[in-house]
Amino acid sequence: MESYYDLLIIGGVAAGMSAASQARRENKEMSIALFEKSDFVSYGSCGMPYYIGGLISDYNKLIAIDVDKFINKRNIQIMTGTEATAIDFKEKKVTAVQKGEQMEVSYGKLMIATGAKAIQPPIPGADQEGVFVLRNLNDGIKIKEYVEEKKPSSVVLVGGGFIGLELAENFRENDIETTIVEQLESVAMSMDAEIRDRIIQRLEDNGVTVKTGTTVEEIKKDGSRIAVHAGGELIAADLVVLSVGIAPNTDFLKGSDLEMTEKGAIIVNEKSETNIPDVYSGGDCATVKHLVTGKNAYMPLGPTANKQGRVAGLQAAGVTTERFPGIVGTQLVKVFDLEVGKTGLSDEDAAAENIPASSMGATWKSRAGYCPKGDRLFVKLTINPDTREIIGGQIAGIDGAAQRTNVIATAIASKMKVEDFAYLDLGYAPPFSPVWDALLVTAQKMVKR
Repeated sequence: MESYYDLLIIGGVAAGMSAASQARRENKEMSIALFEKSDFVSYGSCGMPYYIGGLISDYNKLIAIDVDKFINKRNIQIMTGTEATAIDFKEKKVTAVQKGEQMEVSYGKLMIATGAKAIQPPIPGADQEGVFVLRNLNDGIKIKEYVEEKKPSSVVLVGGGFIGLELAENFRENDIETTIVEQLESVAMSMDAEIRDRIIQRLEDNGVTVKTGTTVEEIKKDGSRIAVHAGGELIAADLVVLSVGIAPNTDFLKGSDLEMTEKGAIIVNEKSETNIPDVYSGGDCATVKHLVTGKNAYMPLGPTANKQGRVAGLQAAGVTTERFPGIVGTQLVKVFDLEVGKTGLSDEDAAAENIPASSMGATWKSRAGYCPKGDRLFVKLTINPDTREIIGGQIAGIDGAAQRTNVIATAIASKMKVEDFAYLDLGYAPPFSPVWDALLVTAQKMVKR
């Protein structure tokens, strides 16, 4: 096997595969290889809750491009089951283990896209059979196989973040009794209270038991079932999924010259460059510039990984002008029929960054009042009262709520003032929106006259 590549990539999901593909499109001659620890590359990890729930029938549908196509049609050497264990940045060499055997590969340029790992909470008994984490496609397949084989009647989800919310919906759609146990005061803690309350109401309306401010003390096997000890209570279940957060998968880089945050995220610039020449990074193992704060942030999101990977691949192939300016942190989640979106900063986020903030919310029609199938949307906007610029927004509703978040994201990135936003020429037709959209109604309430 060739021991040198012009571009070597560690990690084969969003950022890594984007880097490989863009580098190949730009340069047909350079040699490119990629190490991936798991068995799969180029898959949509965000679709795994829906595969587990059966909405997606085959995990292969989550795979955008298979390994053979990358190797045979794109001339990119893909090595699955291969884990990088050390990097010598001075000698430009990566040590890896493939099927138990160690190997060394030299590189001209290097892309580190090792992603993130699921945080394993220190819960006694968390290694019991029937207790899972969900981070990569292998995890998703294991949970799906367990569900099909054991046919659980109940599940406990430890953690009320977006993964927990999406799993709750999918388990309930399969008539599985579902309990969310969250240590913090509420689920979806990145959202404001008005949004969180709506999420909890929707969960409970659909039969999900939500226990917040509750810590899991222990997980035990109880005959054929699993006993979850939480908040002084015993919850019996057939399946437990731990989703309490993620951390950058960069332990093997500790002690190196690579600049990282205290929590291990690799610091990169707008060109996906690290502090070491010819070394790039991106995705869930790296930072990204937040356009509102102007600071490096760790906010692992799929679109960010793809963009950073694209830029890294183009840079590695010689397109030195390519850059990714940064993010405003746009997030969407579906909780049964409730659509939820957040972008930019909330009041709490702004306070943590010492940025002045003022917010206002409004509830308004999703369609023209006379048009059937309409509903009510809740919109909350946050501005910097000193500059009048929009710095954040949150939306919840059933009818077309989520995608409206993108309008606010555009305004934030453009540093648009709320007075200008309040008169945006948004599209109108009765089945889509009233004449005054909920976004404009909220902004009008904030206009300083």
